[in-house]
Amino acid sequence: MTRHGAAASDEELLSAFRSGRPEAFTSLFRRWSRPVFGHVLGMVKDPDLADDVTQQVFLKLVERPGMYTPGTSFGRWLHRVARNTALDELKKGHRRRDRDQLDENIVSDPPRHAGRPEAGELDRLVEEAIQRLDGIQREVLVLREYSELSYREIAEITGRSLTTVKQDIYQARQALRSELAPHLGRDRQ
Repeated sequence: MTRHGAAASDEELLSAFRSGRPEAFTSLFRRWSRPVFGHVLGMVKDPDLADDVTQQVFLKLVERPGMYTPGTSFGRWLHRVARNTALDELKKGHRRRDRDQLDENIVSDPPRHAGRPEAGELDRLVEEAIQRLDGIQREVLVLREYSELSYREIAEITGRSLTTVKQDIYQARQALRSELAPHLGRDRQ
């Protein structure tokens, strides 16, 4: 599915899918399923639920491909659908943990290591620290760092002002630096 040697755009793939070419949907799914899953996982903190929500998002696209309006950013639109679907699932209480129960289960003082952690250990520490962030801070940080969206796109997806999104991301990064500093052999900043 190329156009003069270049990869097809999201709009071209969606148009091809609407025209009855299922391989175009497969390409869209391969392109967007990981970023959507990462965004949703950052919100719901449950891999099984995040997988279910991701599938719901793409099922909506299959059932109603006309939902997307050409001329707008497909990625931004898809993330907005993912966010709304995840929020709907959380409101339903579907596999939802009680917030107080979750807070009790989080280790407040993770073990300290004498040296720098190995790469795999560092990845685990970062993931755990991200999961402990406030909900909106976690969401905007995941959208910025893992989905690589612009601040403006994140503001549009979350319905927050651009300034607030920048502030949320800054505070999330500061919280991560503070929590991870002891593991990296640095004093808390």
